[in-house]
Amino acid sequence: MPPVRVSVRRGSGQAGESARFEQHTVELGKKASVLDALFALQRGPCPDLAFRFSCRVGMCGSCAMVVNGREQLTCSTLVQDIGNDLRIEPLRNLPVTRDLAVDLSPFFDAYKSSLPQFIPRDDLDQNDFYPLPHDGKEWKALNHQPQCIDCGCCYSACTLVTLNPRYLGPMALHRALNLMVDPRDKARAERLKLVGGECGAFRCHTLGNCRDACPRGISPTHSIERLKRLAIAGWFKRLFGKRA
Repeated sequence: MPPVRVSVRRGSGQAGESARFEQHTVELGKKASVLDALFALQRGPCPDLAFRFSCRVGMCGSCAMVVNGREQLTCSTLVQDIGNDLRIEPLRNLPVTRDLAVDLSPFFDAYKSSLPQFIPRDDLDQNDFYPLPHDGKEWKALNHQPQCIDCGCCYSACTLVTLNPRYLGPMALHRALNLMVDPRDKARAERLKLVGGECGAFRCHTLGNCRDACPRGISPTHSIERLKRLAIAGWFKRLFGKRA
């Protein structure tokens, strides 16, 4: 593979310090990933370069960054699929801790605001399984999408989060839907109030940036649209219930 030119964002993220981009050239193998390019920078011209990684197989989400303007898992994104000119930045919409590492606190704070924990119904037998036949209505109503790995790519790509930091964001709303359509969970009504509020699903403009950015192929856009329909159905039920 020809030498790869890497432009990498540097800076501590502290107030008053402006970020800068450094340009370097590295030698990589044919099947090298973008994460391998960062390791090459650490071994060479940037020994103090800060970034996160863990599993290196695209399962933990730790190494999510913006590569050539698009959110990617750097461990599973090959350089040969992008080209020999790389521009690597930290995730958007999150405070930069240093270089390419971000503070994920706002991301997980929004997640916690959606009541993301499973709350089992009181009538469930804790010592037995709850059957969900594949031909039944309950199974078909579930949100059949891949498992989220909490990488933050959707949160970074969401322009509504950029405009309104109070917006819960795609991942939190996607998780809320997963639980709301689960027949074993008892907090559907409480969760619906949270996601149907001012900073919930109706803030979404259905641009689909989160869907395009997700490395797992999840469509939070689809989940949010289902949440909107559930919220509207709930409003009508309450309206006509009062009139009855």
